[in-house]
Amino acid sequence: MSAILQVFYSAFSGLLLSAAIPNEFFLFGFPFAALLALAPFYHAIKNCKSPKEAFLCGFTQTCVTHLLSSFWLANFMDFAAFTLGASAFGTGIIGGIFGLFLFLPYNSSKKQNPLLDFSIEKSTFRTKDFKVLYFASLYTLYEWVKSTGFLGYPWGTVPSALYRWSLLTQIASITGTYGITFLTALFNALLEERIFSSPVTQKGFQGQTRPSAPGQAPFRMVLQSEKVLAALTLLSLLYGTYQLLKVRVPQKYLTAVMIQQNSDPWKEKSDHDSILRSQRLTKEKLDQLKAENISADFVVWSEGCLRRPFPNSESHYSIFPGEKPLTDFIKETKLPFLLGGRYIKNAEKAQVNNAALVFDKDSNLRGHYGKNHLVPFAEALPGRESEAVRKFLKQYLKISAGWTPGDQIVLFDIPAKWNPDRHLPPYKYLDLSKSWSQESLEEDKAPTVRISTPICFDDAFPEVMGKMSRYGAELFVNITDDSWSLKKSSEIQHFVISSFSSIEYRTPMIRSSNAGYSCVISPTGKVLADSPLFEEYALAYQVPVYAHERTVYARLGNWLPLIILFLFTIYCLIEYFSFEATDYIPSSRKFKKKKKSHKKK
Repeated sequence: MSAILQVFYSAFSGLLLSAAIPNEFFLFGFPFAALLALAPFYHAIKNCKSPKEAFLCGFTQTCVTHLLSSFWLANFMDFAAFTLGASAFGTGIIGGIFGLFLFLPYNSSKKQNPLLDFSIEKSTFRTKDFKVLYFASLYTLYEWVKSTGFLGYPWGTVPSALYRWSLLTQIASITGTYGITFLTALFNALLEERIFSSPVTQKGFQGQTRPSAPGQAPFRMVLQSEKVLAALTLLSLLYGTYQLLKVRVPQKYLTAVMIQQNSDPWKEKSDHDSILRSQRLTKEKLDQLKAENISADFVVWSEGCLRRPFPNSESHYSIFPGEKPLTDFIKETKLPFLLGGRYIKNAEKAQVNNAALVFDKDSNLRGHYGKNHLVPFAEALPGRESEAVRKFLKQYLKISAGWTPGDQIVLFDIPAKWNPDRHLPPYKYLDLSKSWSQESLEEDKAPTVRISTPICFDDAFPEVMGKMSRYGAELFVNITDDSWSLKKSSEIQHFVISSFSSIEYRTPMIRSSNAGYSCVISPTGKVLADSPLFEEYALAYQVPVYAHERTVYARLGNWLPLIILFLFTIYCLIEYFSFEATDYIPSSRKFKKKKKSHKKK
């Protein structure tokens, strides 16, 4: 019955965490539930009686969280059963392994060498303080592992639940989202200790032991950990207050028009209707801006809005759609366009990028960015480079899709406008070899905004977003299409993860999504303008662009989980050698037996 109870606690933990993450009932999440969600899981782990139970608890908690928070993966066309089922099983396996790791302090405490009772082993690793800090650290490490690499899936994580608590989330520019996970997990573990810890004994007079006074034991056991949590939380809130109150003066403005055409690319056989719909929405919004005496600078359509691959299809779109060819429409607007489409990297090897295509105001294709981080087993199919594998996939599984990842970060300079109230640089150079008129022309020259164009899944991965920031991106322009999910919670979950990139790199972001959530995000993660979900909509906004900033997180990357990994490795080595030492020390029972046999001789 004990094992069943621990699994129940773990499943309940997954249920609470799923309720905290943006869902169909609480669209932007319910952060208070996150303060309770991990406490049942911690309680289950500390009461496990074997590594097998610990693995089962870890598997259950992570698998339930995945299934309940990412249930919309079941709508992923023909891949539904595999996408949801296999990803839940894989997440559960990772969680089960971390369940074993989380159980390590409790498992080792039952096998201690008596001669180590006064060593660092007892004074550190067997204390409640260590165990709650260990749990918070290992859960943070788990979220890093599941969110990293080819199979990385940063959904279903604790920070997603805390988006609305902007005072706390600002620490992402220092620690990434993992600092938020650590603080939340530590609070949950301490809460459990407060509620469930049994009284401890204290030394009385003449060396006798007596129970602690009721209500005092939990406080004494976790006092130092509570101080750590209080200090870190206070510092985080002070930092968050500073960032939210900080006056940021834009250097430039880019008036962008984001088109949300709300089409279903899996049901529409061509992009004819989608292009005409996008053209209509674009023209209506540009006419509205013109009536308000506002000039637009840039137009963005969502991921995959063009079906025919470039560069071979430039002539095709010069006559298609017949009602208004795409290239003619771009020329009429006299604006640069960013369109989601396809780009043939190598025709012979069938290598095609999921691409962001940038056209200048004369409708010339000026460059493309190929999506770097592909969705595993949906966009990225292992072995697809082989012709034999491609034939097998097409013949037996009816899969002809699959993309080739981009191998380069590409940035684009888009003409914009100066902010007349901007802070001027502290220095200025005057070149007297140029005429006065030449100098004046250069000073009056319109500025450009350097944009990067993460596509869909890209915006969730620091290995992509970090490079874009490091190479000088002043504005992130994300194009995506989550319409296949058919669920509002899916759209908002993706947005929340995107918003953390803006905080981590203190860089504004605009999102143009097929069905939502199209919006403008400030460097503090605040939504400046947005669109309704699953509706046709054109969003225009004068996006403030600030001086490029290198945050602590931009410079150091995922330093927090790496430090935790290093300390965890040292702890494992100490535990291993302490167990090895017990093999050389006979138990009292064996010693008595040996002594008895000696007397007989």
